This record gives sequence, C-alpha cells and structure tokens, in this order.
Amino acid sequence: MRPVPPPVSVGRVVRLVFGTATIAFLVAAVAVRDAPGLYVAAAVFGTVWFVWDLLLEHVFLPIGDWITQSLMGGGIGAPRTQRRLSLDDTIRLLESHLRRGGSQHVDIISAIRLEEIYRTVKKDPAKARAVIELVRQRYPDAPELERYGSGEGGGGAGEGGIGL
Repeated sequence: MRPVPPPVSVGRVVRLVFGTATIAFLVAAVAVRDAPGLYVAAAVFGTVWFVWDLLLEHVFLPIGDWITQSLMGGGIGAPRTQRRLSLDDTIRLLESHLRRGGSQHVDIISAIRLEEIYRTVKKDPAKARAVIELVRQRYPDAPELERYGSGEGGGGAGEGGIGL
C-alpha cells in the first residue's frame, strides 16, 4: 500500500514558493557573479520565508486554533496534540469502567480489551479469564462473550482475580 501524501495547504504552498525563489535567485547570483541584486533578492526571499514560517507556527496557527475551538465549543486553550496513555494508565482506566459498572456495551468492551492486554501483553491468562468471567456474571446472555467459551475451564475471580 502506498503512503497517502500530506494534504496541500496554503502554508505549504507559500513555503514552497519562497523556498524555490530563494534557491533560484541564489543559483542565478552564483551563475552571473556580477549581479549583487540577485544576492539581495535571494536574501529577501530567504528572510520572508523564515518570517512566514515563524509567523505561521507561532501566530496564525494558534489564533486559528483558538477561533476554531471558540466557534466549535471545544474550550479555549485545548492542547493541539492528545497525550497517549501508557499501558498501566489504560489498564487502570478499563478497570475503573468495570468497577463503576457503566452501560453493558462499555463494560463488555472494557473487559474484552483488558482480556487482550492481560493475555497478550502481561502474559497472565488467569486475570484474562477473570475479567471475562466478571462481565459474564453481569451479562450472561451477551453475544460478544460467546467467543470466550463457557468459562468452565477455571480461572475465575477466585483464582488470581483482577481485584476490582
């Protein structure tokens, strides 16, 4: 599969134009040798290129984010990037969903994700089975849990349970 090219934006086009102009005037100035005006033009385009990047990154994009967030109701000053949860944070989050006992869908999805983490990453099949058994006791007719068997193979909460 080929990678998807990044979207074309005004900022990228302006950078391309200023960068190309800077390099073109610099090459022309070196080729002609007796044209100080070409060096000046290259310097001007290079300076405008630098200032454009600086203004874009530190003025235009933050103001645009602020306006967008204000109009869309996202709150002022929200971070541009989301923090990625660590594995332990993810486990705590999923266990808290199960402990609170939210909706059936949230409980089952949380249990399935926890089971996968305990089984594949933590290499703890007893905790993996215990999570599924906990949710199976709450929702015995849940079709999402059918692929995990009947749970009669042991490994319930009594055998190294997850401590929810």
